[in-house]
Amino acid sequence: MLIKNYRFLLCLTGTVLLTMGVIFSPRYISRSLDMNSMNQIITSERENFSFLEQSSNGIFDAVHAFRYLQQDGKNPVLLTSIEEPVQINDDLIQEIYLQAMKAYEFNMLPWMEPMFSESIMDSNYKIAESRTADLSVRTDWSNHVKSAQYYSLTYESEENPEKKELLNFWYVCFSDEQRFDYSFIVNAVNYQIYYAEIHNASTQVMAEEAENLDFYVGDDYYEILSVFGTEFAKGCARYYEAFEYDVVNQKDLYQKMNIAILYFENRTPLYITRSAANEENPKMYDGICVGFQDLIQWVQRLPDT
Repeated sequence: MLIKNYRFLLCLTGTVLLTMGVIFSPRYISRSLDMNSMNQIITSERENFSFLEQSSNGIFDAVHAFRYLQQDGKNPVLLTSIEEPVQINDDLIQEIYLQAMKAYEFNMLPWMEPMFSESIMDSNYKIAESRTADLSVRTDWSNHVKSAQYYSLTYESEENPEKKELLNFWYVCFSDEQRFDYSFIVNAVNYQIYYAEIHNASTQVMAEEAENLDFYVGDDYYEILSVFGTEFAKGCARYYEAFEYDVVNQKDLYQKMNIAILYFENRTPLYITRSAANEENPKMYDGICVGFQDLIQWVQRLPDT
């Protein structure tokens, strides 16, 4: 009987000690480690270490960032997609409208008034002096916003290989489903336009003329094309505040109308492409696409664009 009681007390004592060890040992060990590390500096290797910062949203950052669109399939990341127009911020719509009008005034983007008066159009859809004509009907296309997507693009910093930078942008679409269809990619902070696709009666004419270039002959026509291309390049330079510009015209290009080459500090080049953009919707006009060369290629790979 005494042996059984002794064994019971021994087992009970062991169980109690084991329970106390399970409960209190981790706390004691953790406290001991904290006390040993207190007031000490520990260094480690910085291999594979990087930190993330917001970009300055300048033109140089955008040019550098969009080069990564073909290199990293994970970029850019779609953060928000808004399909209900009432949920799209009015300030965003207004800022895009103002930037688009500025780019139009500089001749970088085509005419964007969606409705023409019949008095200024002939039976062949040719537009006579559309900029100065007195239009009988005008529509504010910013009232026809359809969707907005918010993207984030991560890219390596040129200044520091251990730093990554972040560029955020909006992709916003406007349409009345019949007379005009406009899409813009703009910086999420300063709303500068990186890409624009315009479909309306004016761009229908421009697209048809670009497509039927082979029917036009003579040096006079190519001289006209050169003038329009120079005006386009000059407008891009004004909009993006470039120091210098050059232009490659349609005569020397394949499936493009113009390429404006803009130069900034240290002769950093920016390639702005203008090309025809066909519309699969039979009710909609063919259009004109203008934007950063790398960004246009990314947009063309998007589904349902």
